[in-house]
Amino acid sequence: MANGVRERARDALRAELADTLSRYFAERGFDEATVDEAAKEAGISRATFFRYFACKEDAVLASLEASSIDYGALLEGLPPIVGESPWGLMHRMFTEAVAHAREDSEPERSRLRMIHTTPALRARLAQRYLTHERNIAPVLAQRIERPEAAGPLIAAGLAGLDYAWRLWATGECPSIRIAVDRVFNDLADAGGTVERAQVR
Repeated sequence: MANGVRERARDALRAELADTLSRYFAERGFDEATVDEAAKEAGISRATFFRYFACKEDAVLASLEASSIDYGALLEGLPPIVGESPWGLMHRMFTEAVAHAREDSEPERSRLRMIHTTPALRARLAQRYLTHERNIAPVLAQRIERPEAAGPLIAAGLAGLDYAWRLWATGECPSIRIAVDRVFNDLADAGGTVERAQVR
């Protein structure tokens, strides 16, 4: 029991530190800010920083854990809709995933802009997406007519979600829910005709 309480307290402190540190990195610039500066801003020592995080990237990605979603469980809980396409199902899942996202948080926008413009953080985010793919794949494969299409569908869906978050983070779209609808509808309609380039 005592170990469980200590573990929860440690997790809560780690989440609080991750939020503070990632905000500082976003304000100062991820590459410019040092661990010593960030630790001082958070009111901790350099040793304490490395007790909770292996590197700056770990601190930033840990700040996303509080809002992390089990997409496999989310998809499994969605009721079936007769005639819905696999892409429509992906659209519905990601719409549900962002339904309760805070849209008035400038620190969150700044954090996402930092992640999307910093190569090291983009690489770590890509690793998270691979984990999401593995969680979604077996569930999606059971719900579509062609199970072998689950992998490409998930990869395309996560890429669409990532693009929607970028639209929101940069202010190009005022709402993440609107951004998800825009991206998924645009991709659904992308199968129209393609005009041939004129040959001169």
